[in-house]
Amino acid sequence: MKKIILFFALFIVCLYAKAQSVIPQVNENVELMSILSRMAGFPEYNMDMAGQYIKDMDCYFKDNANHPAVQYMKELRNDYGISYDAVMSMAVHLKKQDGVISLIEEDSPKLDDRWTDVDKDKFLFYLNNFYNDTKFNEFFKAHNDIYEKGIKSFQTNVTSSFNVDWYSDFYGNEPQENYTIIIGFCNGGGNYGVERQLKGQKKDVYAIVGYFVNEEDIPMYNNRFLPTLIHEFNHSFINHYLDENKYPEHVKQLEEAANVLYLNSQVSMSQQAYGSWQTMINESLVRAAVICYMLDNEFKTEDIRNVFLEQIQRNFRWMPELVTLLRKYEKKQSKYGNFENFYPKIIDFFKDYAKSENKRFDVLK
Repeated sequence: MKKIILFFALFIVCLYAKAQSVIPQVNENVELMSILSRMAGFPEYNMDMAGQYIKDMDCYFKDNANHPAVQYMKELRNDYGISYDAVMSMAVHLKKQDGVISLIEEDSPKLDDRWTDVDKDKFLFYLNNFYNDTKFNEFFKAHNDIYEKGIKSFQTNVTSSFNVDWYSDFYGNEPQENYTIIIGFCNGGGNYGVERQLKGQKKDVYAIVGYFVNEEDIPMYNNRFLPTLIHEFNHSFINHYLDENKYPEHVKQLEEAANVLYLNSQVSMSQQAYGSWQTMINESLVRAAVICYMLDNEFKTEDIRNVFLEQIQRNFRWMPELVTLLRKYEKKQSKYGNFENFYPKIIDFFKDYAKSENKRFDVLK
């Protein structure tokens, strides 16, 4: 399922029960895939918002415009729809060992479905040739100063006011996923959410955010990105409750009611790339938790109201009642202990909401 998120990114964020600092980083595979896609003419990787970095990139790679890997990427876009987050999904599934780029081994496949029918060996052959022929690593290492500048700006203007402690306090346990922030310096305004599942480990969830600068080549990160960061961290505590392998009863109990709500709002959900009732429920809880975070951390009333209104405009019409439910959970957290123990109340909430919505629709018939 396609997930395009307004976001940012850089390095690994390991979150445990109590706070560790959020440290964004740059990732060579992300730069490799985004630059290759740029050379293949993908519009979403040609936003030209990274100032000097874009100029350096175009100058360095200009003699490889007709490289076989570039031509092959054009074919992949035309034949399989490889674009946007599918490009970034492949980036986080790559590893380099002994100078050779290959695919990671996963417990369960998380690579974007658009890659399913692609000849992976052929793709890796072209990618390795491009990496070696262009001396890509030399370009990557030569731009460490730009990467560090982006990281510093992100930390100063976004993560410095991020309260990581809130999550363990609110949910009462550790995240069930590893959360990673990666800045895509070639991605412009494009921001993506992708994931992978290494063997024997927690699922890795990545937020890959674009990079953009002003006329003075200064990164333009500011605190308006904070709600998005707050949003994505919540996914690490919520999504697994609708994993059919881990919580089959949750899925069984919610499915009928949630399907009703999803069908009643399928157009708006599909427009946001939310293709299932599970995603809709997870997004609902995450968005409600963001508002709880903002209330607990004394955000301005106007900012909270704007986030509230945005969720309703996106057809998460149950948001006022859902936030009220989560606030009740916070007040009685000592009773429940953690969010898992409270989840049956959430199931009941959506069942009741679907019932009352059906009644309203019956009256209108």
